[in-house]
Amino acid sequence: MGLSFVWTPFLHACHAFSVTTTLASSSTPSTISTSTTALFDTYVRCGKCQSVFEMTENDFGSRNGRRLECSVCTHSWFQSKDKLLKLNEGFEMVPLPERDMERIQNNMQKGLSPKFMGDFKLYIGNIAFECHEDDLYEVFGRVGEVGEVSLVRDDEGRNRGFGFITMRTKEDGEKAIEELNGAPVRGRNIAVRESNN
Repeated sequence: MGLSFVWTPFLHACHAFSVTTTLASSSTPSTISTSTTALFDTYVRCGKCQSVFEMTENDFGSRNGRRLECSVCTHSWFQSKDKLLKLNEGFEMVPLPERDMERIQNNMQKGLSPKFMGDFKLYIGNIAFECHEDDLYEVFGRVGEVGEVSLVRDDEGRNRGFGFITMRTKEDGEKAIEELNGAPVRGRNIAVRESNN
């Protein structure tokens, strides 16, 4: 078996306006890590959990391919140099948050799809424009397990004052409506109800 790589997982193809840092890969013989000096536009995707990893042709050295191991789910596969995926224009790689990595790992342990977010989607309105996803993860995390927070943003990346939160269970979603509808978050009382879509 060939040399396995261990890398930092990334979110796939995020809009540039949502990115706060640029990242690059530098490699040693057995590891790919991240720094803040340049941005590469090629990547690989784990076939099992769909996690994405920044990788360039240089990481293969003189070889045409090598065995890789996913640092999220430990799935391994042979990756050929000519099968690297290319990032679309206007997108870049951002680190996969720890909470997303834990969600993917938990899903796989429970036999769920790696992309499973939860069973109960909420609409959140009257969100302060200064509010970030992390603020909502923190507030809603106090009442139950949060699968995903998605703020609706304008073309320049500004929060438009509403968004959606997916709670892992229906019980947690109903509890969030009961406890957080009208609750103050960053100076505004948010509206919380079950989403129509």
